[in-house]
Amino acid sequence: MEIVAGLYQLLTPFPKFTLEDATQLRRDLQKKPRVTKGLPYVLPYLIRSGGETMLVDCGWNTEAAYAALATGMEEHGSHPAEVTKLVITHVHPDHFGMAGRVKQISACDVLMHAKEAEVIGSRYSAPKRLMEEMSTYLEEHGVATPADVELQGGEVLKAGDFEFEVVWTPGHAPGHICLYEPNRKILLSGDHILPTITPNVSMHPQTSANPLGDYLRSLDVVGKLDVEHVLPAHEFDTKELQRRIREIHDHHKTRLEEMLRCVDRGGSTAWEVAGRIEWTTGRLSDFEPFMQRAAGFETLAHLQYLFEEGQLAKAKRERKLFWVPV
Repeated sequence: MEIVAGLYQLLTPFPKFTLEDATQLRRDLQKKPRVTKGLPYVLPYLIRSGGETMLVDCGWNTEAAYAALATGMEEHGSHPAEVTKLVITHVHPDHFGMAGRVKQISACDVLMHAKEAEVIGSRYSAPKRLMEEMSTYLEEHGVATPADVELQGGEVLKAGDFEFEVVWTPGHAPGHICLYEPNRKILLSGDHILPTITPNVSMHPQTSANPLGDYLRSLDVVGKLDVEHVLPAHEFDTKELQRRIREIHDHHKTRLEEMLRCVDRGGSTAWEVAGRIEWTTGRLSDFEPFMQRAAGFETLAHLQYLFEEGQLAKAKRERKLFWVPV
């Protein structure tokens, strides 16, 4: 789909989804926005201008996703072999998984924030060091390729007459970036801002000390930009940036209040709190193991934020960390 002349929205399906099913859901969500369990597709963006072919994100490393990428690019007169720059908003496997394959066939430069480049080895080359239960999952769906260019934020990436400003937006990932094109007032928001759902903001060994604080501050940074069209990596594009930022702030304010209520007077573990939360898609006990892990890490991020704000204290008991109301 052409967004403006030279900039196109593509679609690559997640594993276990067909391109046809994912495309139909993309249309349905645009007509009737709603929260869905799981994400069936990622939306890469193709920029063709002045002899440059830039791709922002790519998709999982599956044959179906590659075929979808190739077909989508062909519809706009291009091919993965023509990519000159591959910009990765963050190295989660649905955005980064196919990067190695694209680089092999195109010899393109792969660009990402330096903090994302730091974690590639432990997540993809030696994932067992990070989390044993994730190793098979990542080995099946992820292909590692190092960054050719490590970004810091503030750089300008040119593709023909497009000039994308790199905006560092940590939170969902430590090195998450958005790309802002001021001349066209377009923001490629990755997972930072999505039209109906909120990205998972987790706390784990590879995040900062306060990832939710980072995320909320990053929202305010993006909110100062003059944006007319937001192009996210999931769901669908939107023109309601300011409204969406207010909604996300309100969501986390409500969730933080709920987390605080779920902490016992004598203290609770993060797992206990996660089990008491009314998550948007159900209860913790009903989630698949992968989603339980995500909910647990997101709970930790919220509890840490409350700790940083002076509303909770920490106590170690029998080698477990308890969060205690102040």
